[in-house]
Amino acid sequence: MSTAELFSRAQAEAVNEDGDPEAYWEVVNALHDAAPHEVWSLVAPLATHDDVRLQQLVPDVLRGLGREAQPLAAQTLELFAKMVAAGPPAELLACIANACVDFHDAAVVTMLAPHAGHSDDGVREGVLHALRRSSHPDALAALINLSRDGVEELREWATFALGSQLPLVDGPEVREALAARLTDAHEPTRDEAMIGLGLRGDARAIGPLRSQLERGFVGVALFEAARALASPKLAEALRALEKNPKLTDDERAELTAAIAACG
Repeated sequence: MSTAELFSRAQAEAVNEDGDPEAYWEVVNALHDAAPHEVWSLVAPLATHDDVRLQQLVPDVLRGLGREAQPLAAQTLELFAKMVAAGPPAELLACIANACVDFHDAAVVTMLAPHAGHSDDGVREGVLHALRRSSHPDALAALINLSRDGVEELREWATFALGSQLPLVDGPEVREALAARLTDAHEPTRDEAMIGLGLRGDARAIGPLRSQLERGFVGVALFEAARALASPKLAEALRALEKNPKLTDDERAELTAAIAACG
């Protein structure tokens, strides 16, 4: 099937109210592997189309164009920025944000960080995942904002990003954002905050971490946090876990290191 035929089929699937999402993504994925410049010339004009469903083809197709090589990344991000600047509806903005997960460029932060407080949950989720691996100051500010989000899952992801995905990023603002989540009503969010502070050697994580260890919780990240804290207050709880027969080799190795650090 030619690129033009794939493009026509993609448009038809995009506007088909009774269409099959699998059929849509099948043709979109095929366009990812087609000649990049030819696909671009067909898809880019849809950025200003009156039908938002066809506009969504732009981020869906261009995010994977040329696969890992991303030959038109700069042009793609420039086009996305123009679409965002035009004030798109929430569903299109979320689509663009989700597409930006595949690009690692400061332009993504500039484009999306201002939307971390958007009223639409889907937009905030897309922004979070697009920014959560960036240590840019504006990305960190957005993630700190999202760590206070009203949606539990978003708070958890943002806290995880600040705490574990960016363990080398430190500072009062990051630590205070993590500490604020130690009393979160959502236990997984509390755990991510505890691990993040522990990895930074912040003593505020000792009490919560000891409680989780005493409850029998295990995991490489927990033990890494304990090792970083190197607190004798954790030693007894750590030693009690040595008898756990379900520990993986990686967990047991990290547990041994944590015991040595805390002992």
